[in-house]
Amino acid sequence: MHGRMHQGALYEAAHPDLSGRGGPDAKMKKVSVIVPVYNVGEYIDPCMESICGQTYRELEILVMYDESADDSLERLRCWSQRDKRIRLVINDERKGLGAARNKGLRMASGDYVVYVDSDDWLKEDFIETLYRAIEETGADYVSSIGYFEADNEKIEKTTTLPAGTYTGDLGRIMVLLGEAPVVWKKIFNREWLLKKRLFQPEIFSYEDWGYDIVLVPETKKIVLIPEIGVFYRRNHKDDLSHDTMIRILGDFRRTLEFGLEQARERGILERYRLAIEAYIVHDVFWREQLAREAGNEEALRLLEGIRRDFLEERFGCRHLYDFKRHICMGSFALRWIVQSTTAPLKKLEHFAFSGLTAAMTRHEAVEVRHENRLRKRQVEQDISGAFLETIRHLTEKTILFIDFLEERNAILALQGGAYMTESEAYLGAGDTPPPERRIVSGTPEFMDLWRQACRELTVELGSKRELISVVLVRNRLSGRYGNMDSTREFDGAEEIRRCNAMFAGMEEDFLSRCTAAGVKVMELSLPEEGRFADEDFRHGCEPQYMNSALYIWLRYELYKKLRDGFPDT
Repeated sequence: MHGRMHQGALYEAAHPDLSGRGGPDAKMKKVSVIVPVYNVGEYIDPCMESICGQTYRELEILVMYDESADDSLERLRCWSQRDKRIRLVINDERKGLGAARNKGLRMASGDYVVYVDSDDWLKEDFIETLYRAIEETGADYVSSIGYFEADNEKIEKTTTLPAGTYTGDLGRIMVLLGEAPVVWKKIFNREWLLKKRLFQPEIFSYEDWGYDIVLVPETKKIVLIPEIGVFYRRNHKDDLSHDTMIRILGDFRRTLEFGLEQARERGILERYRLAIEAYIVHDVFWREQLAREAGNEEALRLLEGIRRDFLEERFGCRHLYDFKRHICMGSFALRWIVQSTTAPLKKLEHFAFSGLTAAMTRHEAVEVRHENRLRKRQVEQDISGAFLETIRHLTEKTILFIDFLEERNAILALQGGAYMTESEAYLGAGDTPPPERRIVSGTPEFMDLWRQACRELTVELGSKRELISVVLVRNRLSGRYGNMDSTREFDGAEEIRRCNAMFAGMEEDFLSRCTAAGVKVMELSLPEEGRFADEDFRHGCEPQYMNSALYIWLRYELYKKLRDGFPDT
């Protein structure tokens, strides 16, 4: 107790006007901060300190306490004495996060609502930043593009979609599929929440996830801001023990029932049916991966039942399971598009950082030095011709996803007539076979070698046409960078246009050869208005990467196409 009072004394010295109503914020609108609390005595002090110490002072702090087995209540009573803005609500029984937030929303009197998890903490200006954004834009809600994940002493930045304004069906679909379905990094218009009856499912975990199925489609405008201010305490929440995983899956089923029933009652389900289906597919797959890694057979059985009852029976997506194998050939961006789209399938092999000329020629196996294990493997595959061998020895029904973005790189001629790609991954590697010469992308020699490799590939595909179907993604370099509201042109725009024109010519050549060989091909193109690189993208703002919202849109479009099936040839 002495230690806690000492911490409070230090806090009061730094923030003497804890309940201040005067000063420049006197005319500002009230923000209701809702904080559910259950068994977080170890974390509640830094959480409350971060809320009470916000630069935005016009707060109503509703602390919803569920009966706990630790000293959370004692600590909260100390805080309510220090800051008169705190209203401590003690519940008779534990009903979970959803119930606590719903009760807080009904009691709130602010113009806006912010939800905070009691084991997280906020940057001191985060609520002010959210408040100013929602006041200026008139959005239904404003969210940060990401958050900080805190795991013991380690803190990592996690981001999702690019900043900007999301409206219309396309904007809502991108947010539903691309944004983290959590409420604790957002500010909501309280009147809108009440008018739309946007209350959360009253379960103990996973309440945010089913809620998003309803919340996002009910919006007119969503704004994402680049400033990040929530520290999410991952090590406390992500308990992957056997019993916890089983319990969570019970709530997972209930949150699905909630979201789908609410969507049906509101007339949302049919309008956003495929987006909701893709949303469920991705999360079922993610849960399956966690259960498989943990060796939790009971969890896998529960997930199989969820997949059967919701995806197969309600949405009828059984045919996605017909393909037992995925192969990606081309850029690393291609993998991001594919990985979530075709989540029900278990095998995904990727031949990245490789142009077609290198991929279709063999070289003796070599051990490559590289700090990045994934890139090391990709360079080794490029040199050895592993892609060609994989296609030749197919025995299962397969989808080949392909793009030609890596053809922007030069190819390096090796002894014996083999080639490797001068890719981004290759340039970071050591101890690769010494090249005899370098052949620049787009030159006559380069194009002759590419056409020969394309001809050989389509012959191989034709010989396996009963097993393999092809998805051609018409990928491009981005000519601009920025966010959803404004973009700027990259330097070297003329070279970008030249490369994109070359890719277009390669695609037409490939398609005509596939048609002649009787190979089934599905095409996916990038809309012109979405072709920009995300300046907040964690891997850097570069022309070979599009913005994350566009990848989400492509994932959705590809999912729709796969649901319709491949064209007959």
